[in-house]
Amino acid sequence: MNNGSEAVAKVRLEHRHIVLGQPLQFDLVDDRGRVWLKFGYVIQSQGQLDRLIDRGVFFEEIIDETQRQQQAKEYVSVFLRVSELAGDFERLFATEPVNYGAVLNITELIQDLCELDGDAALANIQLHKSGRYSLRHSFHSAVMTEMLLRHLDRPREVRSYAVAGALTMNIGMLELQDLLYQQDVPLTLEQKRAIVAHPEMAVEALRKQGIDHSVWLEVVGHHHEMIDGSGYPRRRSGDELSIESQAVSLADRFCALVSERKYRSGVLPSLAAQNLMSRQASTIAPALATAFTQEVGSYPPGTMVVLANGEVAVVVRRLLNLKQPMVRSLRSPSGIRYVAPPKRIASGPVFAIKEAVDAQVIKDFDWAILWSSVQLDEASAE
Repeated sequence: MNNGSEAVAKVRLEHRHIVLGQPLQFDLVDDRGRVWLKFGYVIQSQGQLDRLIDRGVFFEEIIDETQRQQQAKEYVSVFLRVSELAGDFERLFATEPVNYGAVLNITELIQDLCELDGDAALANIQLHKSGRYSLRHSFHSAVMTEMLLRHLDRPREVRSYAVAGALTMNIGMLELQDLLYQQDVPLTLEQKRAIVAHPEMAVEALRKQGIDHSVWLEVVGHHHEMIDGSGYPRRRSGDELSIESQAVSLADRFCALVSERKYRSGVLPSLAAQNLMSRQASTIAPALATAFTQEVGSYPPGTMVVLANGEVAVVVRRLLNLKQPMVRSLRSPSGIRYVAPPKRIASGPVFAIKEAVDAQVIKDFDWAILWSSVQLDEASAE
């Protein structure tokens, strides 16, 4: 029997509660209290876990009431925090001179948030559209850079300087980039020259501010170079280009493709991925192409889709089968918005993805509610 300082909480099962191949530490029950799986049962497959979560099973957790308030402070909405961090990054550029040393603080937080919930972090690329375009683009590229390099098992410190490079790669042309966001006519000769020059201008600006880390500067200087020699400004190729600079280049290109402009919508992620992996395949190292396919695929989190039954949904989780992600349905086949967006596994004759659509088909929605807040594991840092 629990003493007066303890209470039993009914907790809905989420992916973070289960380690595949390890015994359950609790009974899993439905909303009527009927036991589905007993303590000690071993869930072996991702598919079985996904189905349990989709059905909405629960477990009981004993909570010390004296710690309840403290525990509430240890949860964070990764989607919302990434959106807020993009605003923090933009504010660095509100005053001159820019404190580029503070960029590393932003970098560390990006890494932490991607580790907590990479799906919610990636979803910002397509769903967070506020703020200055030039800085938003660099921030989103930095998030994807972290995800790609994590997949490639690059050391955290090396990743941090590559992410810092993604955040600052365009400081040599921020005003021009914002202008081009609204420009629907061909580039002028002067604009073309400025674009070609901007990587080396950014490197020089960083050096003047005391930034001298080799990975950071190399990433900024090379983020438009391609391994087949077709890039700029120096037409470097092959082994001259680190995997970090190649990851930033790939993230930069993908985020640019899926981002809207003032005069047009962004390219659908499936088409953007197809463009990069086929037409631009010679510019992407095989290992990086694999990382991109497995981390992003055709339907990365944040992708708006229409299901076979006519529901409009948004991808929220990548699963083992990247063509069958977890989605939350936002609008019924008849066009009525769901009050509580149901979870679906995008497979089978009913819920398979029929097509991807522009995110603007759903407006004025609180995207953060689609991803559960994640508990910060302070104990792991001890």
